[in-house]
Amino acid sequence: MEHEELTEEQQHYSAMETFVCATQNLRFKETRENWRLMMKFLSEHNLETTPQNLRFAYLTLGNKGLLDLMPLGILPAEPPQPPQPKPTPTPAAQSAPAVPVRAQTFAYRNGAAINIEGAKRL
Repeated sequence: MEHEELTEEQQHYSAMETFVCATQNLRFKETRENWRLMMKFLSEHNLETTPQNLRFAYLTLGNKGLLDLMPLGILPAEPPQPPQPKPTPTPAAQSAPAVPVRAQTFAYRNGAAINIEGAKRL
C-alpha cells in the first residue's frame, strides 16, 4: 500500500498526539478546558495546529497560569521514618559441634571408580 497524504483532520490529531507524547510537556493535563484554551490561542494568533505551535501555546498559557498543569514533585523537609519494631530478646546462638572430617579424593575412568590410594604425586 502506498503512502497516502494525511487529511487535515488527521494532521490536526497527529500534531496533538505528538505534543502530548513529548517529554517536555509532561505537566500538561489533557482536559477539555486545557485543549479549549490551547485551540483558542492558536486561532487567535492564526497558527496552524503543529507540535511546535502547540508547544508555544503551552509555554505561553502555562507562564500566565491559565492551564491546569500537574504539580511539580516537592520533597518533604524530612522523610517520614517507619516505626522501629521493639527489640525482642533472642536466645544465645549455640554453635554446632565440630566433627572432624577426613577428606578423600576420588577418581573415575570411563564412569567407574578407580583406586588411587598409594598413588604418587607428579
